[in-house]
Amino acid sequence: MKANLSYNILNEFCNVRNEENSLKGFKNPHTNRVNFILDTIFDLDLLTSFKLNVDIFENTNGLKFANIELGRNVGTNGSVMFIAHHDVNNVNSDNCQDNTASISNLLSLAYHFCINEPNKNLYIVFTDCEEFGGKGAKRLAERIESGYFGEVEYVVNLELTANGNNLWSDKDNFKNESKLADKILSLTDVFEVRTPFNDSVVLRGRGIDSVCIGTLTDSEMEQVMLKGYCKTWALCHKKEDTFESANAKDMDSFVEFLIKLV
Repeated sequence: MKANLSYNILNEFCNVRNEENSLKGFKNPHTNRVNFILDTIFDLDLLTSFKLNVDIFENTNGLKFANIELGRNVGTNGSVMFIAHHDVNNVNSDNCQDNTASISNLLSLAYHFCINEPNKNLYIVFTDCEEFGGKGAKRLAERIESGYFGEVEYVVNLELTANGNNLWSDKDNFKNESKLADKILSLTDVFEVRTPFNDSVVLRGRGIDSVCIGTLTDSEMEQVMLKGYCKTWALCHKKEDTFESANAKDMDSFVEFLIKLV
């Protein structure tokens, strides 16, 4: 794995601003953030191992959204998918934790598997409009159900992954049987916490095995277990959600964990 790659991508990505949030959709869904992700895909030569598809879809008003799909199909029976939303609520924020760091971590993950090709079908998807109803996740669910990605075993959904070595997952997932939850628990300790709406809620509602995961520092994990909330989570959608909160070593460690889920 290339050291500090996630952190270095994040440093650049936090300077990218969309002109609008994703509430209503876009006349041109190739927003500044979408274009940055695409440029980074090309800069990292990810298309030597992955195929790229930009899935454009519309709302009822004819405005558009874009899911960015990277795929590597080696013909195995099952597929593993990782997702993170690229859209933002507050266009005046770095949106470091929510969700720029997760995008950066997935680009780093793709780079790793571009160099170290797995014997597994692998898809990495950057979804749109999570912030306002999970429209990108709904579109993705339709495509999973259609068989476009083959038989998807599970979908790993990243949120708030800029720092910390404590892994959390959204508690609601453990109400139902989950191959992914079992896989995560077999690899590391995980704190089960209550989370706000996220793309995994949409996917699980369609019968797709998905867990939302993120990271927190020791002190903030303690706050969540005691009070159900912490300072990092309170930064979401605010200008204070800045690049300065990120930790390069923690991001590298998190990507190393993601590698084990393939």
